[in-house]
Amino acid sequence: MNHSFEPTNLFEGCVTSLYQVISINEKEKWNRTIELFRVKDVYYFQQYCELSYLNGEGEPYLFLYKNNDGMICYPFIKRVIKLPFINTNLSKKELYDIMTPYGYGGPITQDTNDIEIKEFRKEFDHYCKNENIISEFIRFHPLLENHRYFNNLLEINYDRDTVYINLELSEEEILGNYHKNHIRNIKKAVRNNLHFKVFEKEEAVHQVNHFYHLYKKTMDRLKASPYYYFSEIYIKELLTGLNSNSLIAATYTGDKMVAAALCMYENGKLHYHLGCSNETYLNLGSNIFLFHNLALWGKSNGCDTFYLGGGYEKEDSLFNFKYRFNQEGLRKYYVGKKIHNLSIYQLLVANWEKYYSTKVTGDFFPSYRDKPQYSLFLER
Repeated sequence: MNHSFEPTNLFEGCVTSLYQVISINEKEKWNRTIELFRVKDVYYFQQYCELSYLNGEGEPYLFLYKNNDGMICYPFIKRVIKLPFINTNLSKKELYDIMTPYGYGGPITQDTNDIEIKEFRKEFDHYCKNENIISEFIRFHPLLENHRYFNNLLEINYDRDTVYINLELSEEEILGNYHKNHIRNIKKAVRNNLHFKVFEKEEAVHQVNHFYHLYKKTMDRLKASPYYYFSEIYIKELLTGLNSNSLIAATYTGDKMVAAALCMYENGKLHYHLGCSNETYLNLGSNIFLFHNLALWGKSNGCDTFYLGGGYEKEDSLFNFKYRFNQEGLRKYYVGKKIHNLSIYQLLVANWEKYYSTKVTGDFFPSYRDKPQYSLFLER
């Protein structure tokens, strides 16, 4: 097999390998690469992946593989493994692991076959070994169903169901899929004069303080894990960086914001990202009214899907709230796992067990990043 491809403006200088790795600092090159793919999403944009770096989660990279007419790209976060139980005898080199950014991702493919996908993984595994990457965790994209290309190449596990609303249906058909209690709450919201607003670009940035105030109160009320306490700076940076692909939508009573959602959109897909609500007004249907009007906004603005996501756990109250918008609209969420250096991985786990004086239990991955009694509200 030929292990090189001719450079173009995009692949300039890449003449000895099937792949290149684009850093988060190469914004234009990163986004030009994503634009080459017919099927893509906002989670793959440089501006979104950069949020992980701003959040202190690690260094984002875009791995681009090209062979003949086929291409695969894969954004990931490279994290230094700095944990209290690591001693200097473990490794003379810096240790790393990788994961996909918060939300949904994994490799996306174009014009590839099974052989090229296997070759991609072979090249990527080789890259990981050279970079001293110990393990890899992938949150696959339920709408793209990209997990199916890697079934025999990674450990892939079903995690939970997620929900979407089909915006290609008529408004009457969309409503017809709602649970009767959701329809009743929408009518209640209308009777109580709740109203809906969408803010984009600069208007959205101006709403960040109001949104964050309500969001923080919501997280406090839910006793959320620190993992879900996104900062006011994060929200502002998302709206600024993705100013043509993001919005804040809100339900109001008078001029008081009582429920709100931070959403992103691209390629016909509207994504619910973060949400919040005032507990006092939930009985008026403020949240359901918000989601319903977001679906109608997405439909009127050319989206074919409003993706609500899932719950914190399988079939919890958050999932059931979303499920009642469309019981026919389920997409399975899968995660992928790969250990690239088994001996070091096992040493890390052994050091973890010695440090915490307990055995690793459960399916958290990588095990050495688990906490002995972490909250059930915590996602990776």
